Amino acid sequence: MKMILVSVIALSVFGTTLYQVKTGIDERQDKLRVLEAEISATKRDIAVLEAEWAYLSRPERVTTLSNKYLQMSPISQDRILPLDAIPMRIIPEFGDDIAPSGPSGVRQPADTPSVTTVSLPAALPTSKPLLEVSR
Repeated sequence: MKMILVSVIALSVFGTTLYQVKTGIDERQDKLRVLEAEISATKRDIAVLEAEWAYLSRPERVTTLSNKYLQMSPISQDRILPLDAIPMRIIPEFGDDIAPSGPSGVRQPADTPSVTTVSLPAALPTSKPLLEVSR
């Protein structure tokens, strides 16, 4: 009688454990299916966006838009210099005309050229999103 009672308790514990493991696996498989569906939907969205990008970035379209909105023109021949007209930078030999070390410990040439700054337009035009993806 004792043996039967121990066997029934052991079988009920093993059965309950097995049922919990099975339901846990089923839940994880459901989550896996949902994630796989989301991945495939995201891949489709990426393919659509890549196709739209290819369509919108066609060279003839970009050229038309740049001519319309940027009022740009090709560089004229008088603005192009031959390569010989560009002065070559002279690199001093080691020990020649070198200033003492700066704060960072790097030795700088004594005649360091000044930095020229270029100002950009105050504001650039903003654009609207091309495609909104809803789920």
